[in-house]
Amino acid sequence: MSPRERLKAALLSGWFFLMITTLWLLKPIRSASLLSHLGSGETPYVRLGSVVFVGVVVALYSRVVDRYSRLNVARGASLVFSAVLVAFWAALTLGGEALGAQRWFVWSVFILVDVYSTVMIGIFWTYVNDVVTRDEADKLYGPLGVGGIVGGATGGLIVDVLVKSVGHVNLLMLCAALGVASAALVTATERKLAPPPRVIATKDERTVDDAFAGLRLVAKNHYLLLIVGVVVGYEFASAMTDFVVNVIFERAFSGQDEIAKMFGRLGWIVSGTALLTQLLLVPVMLPRKRIALLIPPIAMLMATIGLAIVPVVAIAFLLSAADRGLNYSLQQVTKETLYVPLTDAEKYKAKAFIDMFVDRAGKALSALALLVVIRGMGVSLEASLAVAGVSLLVWLVSAHYLGLAYDKTVARAQPPPAPETPDPAKITAEASARPGS
Repeated sequence: MSPRERLKAALLSGWFFLMITTLWLLKPIRSASLLSHLGSGETPYVRLGSVVFVGVVVALYSRVVDRYSRLNVARGASLVFSAVLVAFWAALTLGGEALGAQRWFVWSVFILVDVYSTVMIGIFWTYVNDVVTRDEADKLYGPLGVGGIVGGATGGLIVDVLVKSVGHVNLLMLCAALGVASAALVTATERKLAPPPRVIATKDERTVDDAFAGLRLVAKNHYLLLIVGVVVGYEFASAMTDFVVNVIFERAFSGQDEIAKMFGRLGWIVSGTALLTQLLLVPVMLPRKRIALLIPPIAMLMATIGLAIVPVVAIAFLLSAADRGLNYSLQQVTKETLYVPLTDAEKYKAKAFIDMFVDRAGKALSALALLVVIRGMGVSLEASLAVAGVSLLVWLVSAHYLGLAYDKTVARAQPPPAPETPDPAKITAEASARPGS
């Protein structure tokens, strides 16, 4: 890297570190609040409500984001979330457990974390794509990913170590402070890097047009439909196995701080797995797309079978490590590289449709499927794991054929070999060797 690239990597990686640390401080608090006050049976309802609410927030965000500069969007969002977290801390400090146990308040905490995850991570990658050139991307995206993974490990470790002594309520103030630090760091990033001004769109209708264009591209492209199969299969499997892990934690531990501590421990174990995978497995497996696509579903399928046989906390940790640990590293990086050999329209419009609509629809449908399972069979680990197994098989088959399709797509995208330049000496020698020469 050049000195400027190293500076850019350090600033952006530091910002991502703060953001993911905050997220993994909030996730254990959210899960512990839900399980200790409402129970795991509430999971599909709150997930479905969260999908709807986040969709509304994203729609509003897409309408207002073009009115502000790149810096104001990133800095303003960080400060707004910090203010909201301070308000939640004040409410819990004054209202105590009587307020914290209210259904509407538990739902609010759960949805807030989903909104933070969707909006802030979306803002981060939008900012990065706006200030990083194509030539820099191959050098910088690896260090940026490491910053986020280390942040996840740090957030989980803080909760694991401090939640019992500090209390889950006071951790909200730490999250608010990290939000202020994020706002300060992105301000420093903008001033130090001084990237070109952002190009602002003039027509809101373009977002809708692009969405329908992406739908048309995906519907008629076998390769893109296989990516959809991978995305939806993963969302269903992850929703079911995540629910099973919640049930096991709910039955094994008592008290909100104790449950939060275990989810914090889960956070740093998952992030540690992702870090090792990012450093050791990704460089080796990424060029071998077919194998890289198959490793995550196979690992999850084996862990799911293990949890079905021995439903204990240790296997639940192993399943989460196979799920999130590989999703944050090998699976995410491999999925992004699948768009490289495609056309510009497929890279931007089709990818936007899959990321914005297919992923969100997968979350909504998986929540509905979980609701059907609970309604029909109660909080059943066996039924949930059976649905997860079917989803993993769909994911596995889609990944297999996607790997084959990727090889064909790359082969078609290769430029034709250049015609061989005639060698004058060879031509003269061949002419001399002809009879009658």
